[in-house]
Amino acid sequence: MADNRFIIVGTAGHIDHGKTTLVKALTGLDTDTHKEEKERGISIDIGFAPLTLPDGKRIGVIDVPGHERFIKNMLVGAAGIDLILLVIDANEGIMPQTREHLHIVEMLHVQKGIVVLTKIDTVDDEWLALVTEEVREGLQGTVLADAPIVPVSAYTGQGIDQLRGLIAEVAKEIQPREVNAPFRMPVDRVFSVPGFGTVVTGTILAGSVTVGDAVEIQPSGEQVRVRSIQVHGVVTQKAQAGQRTALNLVGVERSELSRGFVVAAPGVLKPTTLIDARFRLLSDSPRTLTNRMRVRLYVGTSEVFGRVVLLDRDEMQPGEDALIQIDLEAPVVCEAKDHFILRTYSPMYTIGGGVVIDPHPARLHRRRRPHILEELEAREKGGPHERILQILDAEIGLNLSELAARMKATMEQTKSWLDELLARHQVLELPGTPGFVAVKSLHVLLDEIEDKIRAHYSRERFHAYVAKAQVHSQLSKKLKPKVYDGILELASQMGRIEVRQDRIRLAGYTVPLSLREKQLLQEVKSKFVQRPYHPPTLQELLAMYKGREKTVQGIVSLLKEQEELVEVEDGLLFAGEAITDAPRILAEISGEEGFTVAEFRDRVGTSRKFALGLLEYMDRMKWTKRIEDRRVLLKKPGEGGS
Repeated sequence: MADNRFIIVGTAGHIDHGKTTLVKALTGLDTDTHKEEKERGISIDIGFAPLTLPDGKRIGVIDVPGHERFIKNMLVGAAGIDLILLVIDANEGIMPQTREHLHIVEMLHVQKGIVVLTKIDTVDDEWLALVTEEVREGLQGTVLADAPIVPVSAYTGQGIDQLRGLIAEVAKEIQPREVNAPFRMPVDRVFSVPGFGTVVTGTILAGSVTVGDAVEIQPSGEQVRVRSIQVHGVVTQKAQAGQRTALNLVGVERSELSRGFVVAAPGVLKPTTLIDARFRLLSDSPRTLTNRMRVRLYVGTSEVFGRVVLLDRDEMQPGEDALIQIDLEAPVVCEAKDHFILRTYSPMYTIGGGVVIDPHPARLHRRRRPHILEELEAREKGGPHERILQILDAEIGLNLSELAARMKATMEQTKSWLDELLARHQVLELPGTPGFVAVKSLHVLLDEIEDKIRAHYSRERFHAYVAKAQVHSQLSKKLKPKVYDGILELASQMGRIEVRQDRIRLAGYTVPLSLREKQLLQEVKSKFVQRPYHPPTLQELLAMYKGREKTVQGIVSLLKEQEELVEVEDGLLFAGEAITDAPRILAEISGEEGFTVAEFRDRVGTSRKFALGLLEYMDRMKWTKRIEDRRVLLKKPGEGGS
């Protein structure tokens, strides 16, 4: 199966250690696009380029500036990075910005890393071995302690192919972002294009977006529409989590947007000026953190001033972690579990990072209150909302009373938590049942259902539909029948699956036929339409197509699925038109005492075998009723089957 995950690779490292030159060697593109960057020879802002790996996979590369003055731009770029390339000049080794970038990588929990020793064409083998050893020692105790070290020269090309191959291998180990979550993309660049209007760029952190979608701009709350989408400069109809994306937006002016805004699915996110969080002060922080100290918060692509409220102490020492509140001077948009960085107000340097526990606390907490600290720790470890989601993931379809029992809470309290999850679109009600399903679990389950349907298509290529019961029995989670039906109803509402009585198919799926197969389908169909009440039996039909029996059998299955043919008994088929027209004919020959098989046989000019097979089928469908040797018509012409 193809790897449809999308990831972002980013550079990090000291100024002038060759990050931009390395990116150009890997991608063929120069990410220094600003005039000032060209003149000064350093990266001031983040740059972007697509990278095609040896396996053909196309990923995004973010080149971030290394100069201390532009560290905030590095933070913007790092927000969406999955794999970091820590770039170190083989002449100089680890330098101050190398360490600060490494701290940022650790605090933002970037998944994977590769250490790249650049400019090896300027050093001899003995020096390179010495620097490699020093770098490995310098990385001990960090997230990159065991990361591979690759020596390269962007000037001569030495090691570049090896690096591309290693990136491809490491990329396979990266956990994909949540494609099925609500759409969210922090904005890192805004500009206007003549004739098109406002364009925003960023890395999609979750979900997907399609041309024509309505989206919401936060923190302004303005709703706009996506006119067009580009991924790495290529126009596309859809973009998803992990992709570097440009959105052309209708309904908003360039002046109304800036870096730090978020484009999201409507009604999902809301701005905040108060955040509950867990924070760790760096062990090598040059200063302590005191209560109400003014700081710079970096989350997503935002930089906002605020003050730290220490909830259980007056001062944090280097290396300590604590529960805090951040009282912000301007609104930001974030979610629980988002990672953030704090830097001092002035002079600016990175002091630590943390994780958001609650992006929307009701008020400023009173300090040194044990019950507040206990509640925050409970939320950090999961809290009631997280526990409900975990329970619903394990047991899809539980109702309110069942949830309350498992939560060991009252119905009222559980309903309050559940209502919050429903309002956040993290939980949905199951149609036709009193039960609930977590949205994330729902999408995982629907992915599995779709995979089972696709597997059926691969085995039975002339089938568009598969039996509901067949898929139900193959699922990894055991679902009650009514819960399963509710899941399928939600899937139908989402446009993912179509349900027809006891069968399901992927929405919009049609069986792919070759031109020759389409011609054969019409031939087979005509043999039943031309002689509606004296058609060939299946055995006779297959005999007409010696050597093509398997294909004809598949065509017959497809025509039955499309209700163009109806099999009234084993091997005995009629055109769908003959079935629907039969009540009209029966009405013509039926008197007060009904009609006999012989009367119907003679009226349509067929044999007793065909007449009896069709009438017995109509008995089963409750269109007719047999009384001794006669039948009466229960369905009038035009009423159809039941």
